[in-house]
Amino acid sequence: MIIFLLLFSADYVITNKVTAEERAQCRHHMISFVDPLVSGYTVVDFRNKALRNTLPIVVGGTNYYIESLLWKVLLNANPNRKLELEKLGGAELHKRLMEVDPKMAAMLHPNDKRKIARSLQIHEETGVPHSVWLEEQRGQEGGDGLGGPLRYPDPCIFWLHADMDGTEVTIYGIFQ
Repeated sequence: MIIFLLLFSADYVITNKVTAEERAQCRHHMISFVDPLVSGYTVVDFRNKALRNTLPIVVGGTNYYIESLLWKVLLNANPNRKLELEKLGGAELHKRLMEVDPKMAAMLHPNDKRKIARSLQIHEETGVPHSVWLEEQRGQEGGDGLGGPLRYPDPCIFWLHADMDGTEVTIYGIFQ
């Protein structure tokens, strides 16, 4: 199963999606299946759909979504509570985080409302400061400095570094 992290269905989302001809050569999944006007689609929804009885091959995307597949630990947060928190100003959110988790507050910029809201939510739902929750994950058997235990024992990750100077970068033929 190949999962491209190009979830949104609208043509106006600018990405380098595979063409219909390319998709005909190899079966692809989870491309253009989320309406960009749907605001409730979360990383947890993505993870659950991607892991249904399959071993995924992931191509592209953000670390946030890729990490949801690689690591076992992902808290199913209440999306309504997240939206409530994000309505508050960055300074207020940061102040609240400083009260319950000064270590995490020191790591996050006061304007990063999404991450601060997530930290507060983890504290609210677990009763444990986010920074402690992360340390506990990393300390579990199979965990390390990057995160908790991996979902798969021996993941194979290709990380392409390229100069983005306007030159089109392709990787066709590399793995043939």
